[in-house]
Order: sequence, then C-alpha cells, then structure tokens
Amino acid sequence: MNRHMRRGLTVLCALALAAGSAVAASTITTRTLQAQYADISLEVSGQKITLTDAKGNPVEPFAVDGTVYIPARALGDILGKEVLWDASTHTVSVGKAPLMEDAETLISAVEGSHPAFLLNRVPEGYAAARQAMLDTAGDPASTAADFAWSALAYTASLRDGHTSINPFGNGAQALLDIGWAADGGHLYLTDETGAVTETEVTAIGGLPVSGVFAAVDKYFAAENQSARDLNHAYWAANKNLLFKAGAAFSEDFSGMAVTVDGEDRTVAFAVPDTASAAEGGVVSTERKGGVFYVDLNQCVLGEAVDAAAAELAQAVKSGTSKVIIDVRGNGGGSSDACLQLLHAMDMEAPAYGGFVRYSELALDQYQPYKRGYAKTEGSDVQAPDLSTAKANPKIKLVVLTDENTYSSATMLGVWVQDGKLGTVIGRPSSNAPSSYGDILYFMLDNIAAQGTVSHVRWQRPDTNADQETLVPDVETAVGEDALQAALDYLAR
Repeated sequence: MNRHMRRGLTVLCALALAAGSAVAASTITTRTLQAQYADISLEVSGQKITLTDAKGNPVEPFAVDGTVYIPARALGDILGKEVLWDASTHTVSVGKAPLMEDAETLISAVEGSHPAFLLNRVPEGYAAARQAMLDTAGDPASTAADFAWSALAYTASLRDGHTSINPFGNGAQALLDIGWAADGGHLYLTDETGAVTETEVTAIGGLPVSGVFAAVDKYFAAENQSARDLNHAYWAANKNLLFKAGAAFSEDFSGMAVTVDGEDRTVAFAVPDTASAAEGGVVSTERKGGVFYVDLNQCVLGEAVDAAAAELAQAVKSGTSKVIIDVRGNGGGSSDACLQLLHAMDMEAPAYGGFVRYSELALDQYQPYKRGYAKTEGSDVQAPDLSTAKANPKIKLVVLTDENTYSSATMLGVWVQDGKLGTVIGRPSSNAPSSYGDILYFMLDNIAAQGTVSHVRWQRPDTNADQETLVPDVETAVGEDALQAALDYLAR
C-alpha cells in the first residue's frame, strides 16, 4: 500500500476517541483504495475553511473514484455539531437527534437565564416536566408535535406567563364559536353583552370540563386565578388543545358536541377576525364630558404616545381634573409609555424592585438597548421603594384593567394603586403584580418555534399588598361596562 493510501485510511479512522483501536478489535474487511490528493479546498457560505483534527492539526480532503471524502470530526466542527464514535455499533454520530437538540436549546435558555434558578424559586413539578420533555425528545417514535406539547408542559411548570414557546405560529387559531367564561372550576355561557349567565357547560367533545381544564393547566402557565380562568375559557375552545386532550370531533372536524345543562348541542369552529381587534392603534384620546379619556392599547413608545401625552398635559394645564387611562386588553410593551402618561399629569410612580439575572442571552439582546449589561453571569438587585411616588391632588385618576391587561400595562395599575395616585376599576389582571418579565427570545430550529424566557424578577412597590393579584379598588363583574362604572365613579 502506497503512502497516499495509508494516509487516506488514517484520516478516515481518526474520527473520534479510541475509534481505531475499537475497529482493530472487531471483525472487519479490508479494501485497497486509491486516494487522490489534489489540494481540494472547502468553502462554507463563500468562506474558505481550514480543516483540522481533534488536536488542531491540519487535515486534507481527498477523492476516491470521484467521491470527495472529508473527515467527519472536522466537518462536524464546522457545522457546530458534536461528533461521537460508538465502538459497540461502529457508528459515527454527527450532532444529536433534532428533537433532542431543541430540548437542550430550550433547557439551556431557561436554566441559563431565568431568575428562578438563582432565587431558589423553582416550582415543584419542574424537574418532572423537564425529564418528561427529554424522554419525549429521545423517543424515536416522537413527532415534532409530540415534542412541542412536552415543551409547552415544561415551560408551563415554571408558572411564568412570560416564559413559553409558540409552536402554533402567530396566526389566529380556530376556536369553538360560542361565548363562555370560566369561574374557578366551572364554565358558564355568556349572553350577547358578555355577561355570565347561570347556564353551565359540563362537557366538551365528550370530555368533562374538569378534564379539559386539567389539560389546559398542564400546558399553559397561570400566575393567579384570573389567569387560570382566562386560560380555561380560551383554550377550552381551542381546536389544537381539544385535539390534544382527546375530545371527540365531528366527522369532518368542523365542530364538536358541547354539553349544556345535560343536553348536547353541536358547535362549529371559527377563526376569529384579528384585524378588527387591531384597528384601535396604539393609543387614542377622547373627551367624555368633563373627563379626559386615554385608550392605551399597547405600551409602545413613539409618536402616538408622545402626542397623547402632550394632549393630556395640555388638558391638565387647562384645568382638566378627571382622567381615565384604559389599559383593558393591553398586553404590555415598554413601561416607559405608561410613565410618560403619569408624567404628563405631574405624577411619579413608586419604584418596583427588581432582580436581574445576567446571561449570554441577556447580554446579546439587551446590550444594544444600552441597559449597561457587561457580564454574562450573576445578578443585580434593586429594592422596591414607595417613597418615589408622587400624586397630583388636583387630578382624579382612574385606570381601567381586565383579565387581558398584562406586563407593563399591569405595572401601570400597580403604580396607581400602590402609590395612591388614583383608583383602579375593572377586572383583576392575569399577570401577577410581582412576577417575572423582560423577556429574551430564542429559536427551536427543528420545530420552527420561537421561545421567550424572563430574565428579571419584579417586586411590586408595596410589599404588604397582594403579590399574586392586582385586585381593582372597584371590581366589576364579567361583561359589566367598566368604562361606564368609571364615569359613574368620577361623577360622584
């Protein structure tokens, strides 16, 4: 055998660990190959790559009978894939199974960034959900859908509404075309105004409501009872969840039986019109008699909020003494947008406490926003402070909240309540006043799902207040017009 042949076979056998000795101890066949070295170069995305072995020594691709051979370990390094040699089966493995890669990406993002792991606040049940996800990822029979549901159960175990994955995409999902609201362990129909009736739903697709609720609780995090009720009402109508829970569909999958007061009625699925829900824009203002009304639909900094704040400031300067800021249905964004409205009324918020956890993910995503992050581990702590609150005694302020008030919008309600800046009217928010937030983004490439993970733990300014629920000062019933309730309150 000539020198080039020996060299070629040496490269092929230098894959990993003690691969050579393992092969030598086995029964193998030998073939003589004519390896050709022609200064073969490798380019990846237009960039020339120098191949090296496990010790960093250069290795050269070669050709045999027109086929180019590249050492597996060297190629694995280029692709960022681990290369392993299984001596018992004579198998070279490049990278992990796709679902296992996603599982490890998810665990790394969560355990490497979430404050719960430094604060010793990891909920009971987390370890079991983690292992169940790994078991699903490692099962060759698992599908991408199987893994996605196990990943949802894993993130839900943290009980943090800001930490999850989205395997469904951003489009509207099919829901049962029925009006209902959850209250504790019950599900009641609502009338045309959205008010709860006494008519109870007891089964959906042949499943008891309690069983459907148990499936919802397994896969979707809830920070308080308001969140549980909101989750129950939405996901109990969701086609994806009902399929996962094992509900019985109609033959063409267009609907299912819903049992109401002991009788089954067929209800169809429909895709909600999300376009109309977004028509309100970021913010709008309106005069309602002597009341200045601000409808803040999103906490987004920019020209719209700038204009609304300027208009509010001018109204206050001109003698307006009654203001309503409506954050019902506001999912959050930047808390600075809410502060801007308070400042327009010459008010100042009490200070939230914060526990910031540093990580590679946080540094990569927050450094461009000049957060001042300069490290990838450890934490910083800021204590809550009520003394920074400043009310304007000339202004009678009302903030409207509901179950869909979330994140920064919830913060506005908490600021107003804890700082004695005004009155909160409406429904309890599904976001706990003391909660996790300031999300970081990551991707699970193999199932094409985006994920989010919190890296801050927020502490409401009043440490003696309810940490789990923002209970409005004036709580309205489901379906009751909170805006009218606020106008009546201000008219007293």
